This record gives sequence, structure tokens and C-alpha cells, in this order.
Amino acid sequence: MPHTYETDGAAIYRQSFATIRAEADLARFSPDEEQVVVRMIHAAGMVGLEAHIRFTPDMATVARAALQKGAPILCDARMVSEGITRARLPAANAVICTLGDAAV
Repeated sequence: MPHTYETDGAAIYRQSFATIRAEADLARFSPDEEQVVVRMIHAAGMVGLEAHIRFTPDMATVARAALQKGAPILCDARMVSEGITRARLPAANAVICTLGDAAV
């Protein structure tokens, strides 16, 4: 029996996020926190992760405002820095990972 696979990357992406929103318990998160949690679940491929995520009050809102003002993103792992989609950053924010910097 032949299988039909979705091959449109944008459609796969949309469906992935729709599945997360349908299956994860996101009720306790603010709108800004929810966006972060959904991205974390997507990156980990693990619905249920939301049960283990906690935010300092207003952290997501303050972080979003800092990014919009051009704050850099500091990463302690190359894999993290490479995984950031620069086109989605609001102010062409610098992504800095000094892991390979000899001065560090």
C-alpha cells in the first residue's frame, strides 16, 4: 500500500505547530510565554515538556522587548547559536557564541 507524505516544508511546519498547540497544556502561560514554550516543545519534539517549564514574572515580555530594541543573543553552545533563525529576529540581533574564541 503506497503512502502519501507531505513534502511542502511550510505545510509541515504549520502542522507541527498546530499539533503542539492542540496537544500541549498551555493554559497557564501568558501569550508571550506560550510562544516560547511552543518553540521549546518544537525544538525538543516533546509535548509534555510544558509541565516542567517555569518563567520568572514578565521574563518573556522583557526579553521580547530587549530583542526588539536590538539586544544580542548570547549562547553557550554552538548548536544553539546555529539553530537560531536570524530572519525571524526583530532587529537583526547579533547572535554571539564565544565557545571557540581563544580569548575566552
